[in-house]
Amino acid sequence: MNAPRRILAVKNKHLGDIILSQPAFWALHRAYPQAQLDVLVSPGTRSLVEGFDWIHRVIEAPRKGRGLVTLREELRVAREIALAGYDLVVDFTWSDRAMMYALVSRARERWAIQVTAGSKLKPRVFNRYGGKPDKSWHVIEHERNFLVQAGLPHYEPEYFFPATPAEEATAASWLAAQNIRRDRLVIVHPTSRWLFKCWNNEKVAGLIDWLTDGGWQPVLTCGPSADELNRAKAILQLCRRPPPTRLGDLNLRELAAFLRLARFFFGMDSAPMHLCAAVGTPAVVLFGPSQLARWRPFGPQHHAIVGNCHCLAVRGPKCDKSKVVECLAGITLAEVQAVITRLFRPPP
Repeated sequence: MNAPRRILAVKNKHLGDIILSQPAFWALHRAYPQAQLDVLVSPGTRSLVEGFDWIHRVIEAPRKGRGLVTLREELRVAREIALAGYDLVVDFTWSDRAMMYALVSRARERWAIQVTAGSKLKPRVFNRYGGKPDKSWHVIEHERNFLVQAGLPHYEPEYFFPATPAEEATAASWLAAQNIRRDRLVIVHPTSRWLFKCWNNEKVAGLIDWLTDGGWQPVLTCGPSADELNRAKAILQLCRRPPPTRLGDLNLRELAAFLRLARFFFGMDSAPMHLCAAVGTPAVVLFGPSQLARWRPFGPQHHAIVGNCHCLAVRGPKCDKSKVVECLAGITLAEVQAVITRLFRPPP
């Protein structure tokens, strides 16, 4: 196709999904450097992409809901897209909402990463689209293969997150006030919005005590939701030597700064894991009822410890999402300690 002048990339999904689409956004910019690249993301996720100077504009989709306020916001965003003059819209979500954005854009080229069977309208809206992903591909590889199939030159994904000098200076100052050295710092982020992705509180507390006894300086972090805060506080109460904490008070750029300064990260299958991989800090993560090949931290420096999940043998996880699941509970503290001991030499 003729080189586009304005491109809209749509990824209105969860935090981790948006982080993982950075290599695809970068590939679009590299393929069409003269084009203005805009990105549409979910509400509250702007900070994940607005630090890239090659992204011209970030648009946040309206929050889902009912009523006149939501309708007005939907119409405002749709009008914005309709008047922007996009030549190319790339949908990385395969959602109905993204399809409507592509439709109102009137772009001459409209690509969708996936058009599932049974959809009669989407194949008419998009002139280039992919099928169901190969489950052996990582999400980043899936998006790369889709873009190459659509016409971009083959590329090796480049995964990174922009430097955040102000946030890193603040993080370094906080660490200095706590007498924490960078070569000893371990970020422990054991929570998730989904309880079935978490490990047992007692084992997390045991790991924190073991790290402290071994000369490391763990810092416990968590997200701002009430469930995550309560879980992190319960872990803290189980520790013999409670570590310094940043519980629910870090935005995503601030968390990225702490991760960039750390020696390594320990956590679960969650957005902070993907953010950690993007800043280049090694990660040790626990996986239960998630597809490891698709959602592992991207890069060779990371290590995933996988529980024996019976749910994945059937079509889709069937776990009780209200509790720690059996496969994650089966991972022992000794297993995690052995991996960390093998990968990281404690500082003197």
